[in-house]
Amino acid sequence: MRGFYTTHEAAKLLGVSLPTVVNWIKARRLKAHRTPGGHRRIPREDLALFMVRHGMPLPEELSGAAPGRLKALVLGEPGPMREGLARQTANGGYAVEQASNGFAAGAAAGRFQPDVVVLSAGSPDGGEVLAALRADRELSHVPVVAVGLASWTSALVAAGCDAVLARPLAEGALVKALGDVLATSGAARSSGR
Repeated sequence: MRGFYTTHEAAKLLGVSLPTVVNWIKARRLKAHRTPGGHRRIPREDLALFMVRHGMPLPEELSGAAPGRLKALVLGEPGPMREGLARQTANGGYAVEQASNGFAAGAAAGRFQPDVVVLSAGSPDGGEVLAALRADRELSHVPVVAVGLASWTSALVAAGCDAVLARPLAEGALVKALGDVLATSGAARSSGR
């Protein structure tokens, strides 16, 4: 099993040109390091994760190099806020689906079976959608990361959110919070809580 790929080998696996791979590396979309001779090398896991994140089929030689994508359901009123949260979540490597609050949220949650929910909170208590998630037997265990006003933090935690982030979000804060709540909930499930 290979640990690293040249840019030429990566381009062949990705089905793109060599300059495209180089541009992705320069734009920091694809991780790579330089050898002492100045050549770029892409770690196997990073190449596989890049392909998963962008919905590219993994070739057999990369199977098992990246974990399966976790699913995140982004809930909130349609608009730039929800779109931004969905984009950040997808850039973090999650499979993302969006839904509006209310019936659409419940239907999407039941169909999509998310591993985590991102809630664009419109009120200090998270509204009906948070109450419905916490009351649902099938979804009550799914961690919820809320994004709202800083003054709503304690109320959102009391309403059942596992983590609360204040707007505006710092770069990378959402993906870090998602990873943290999933690690905690995974530990809780494996210990039987």
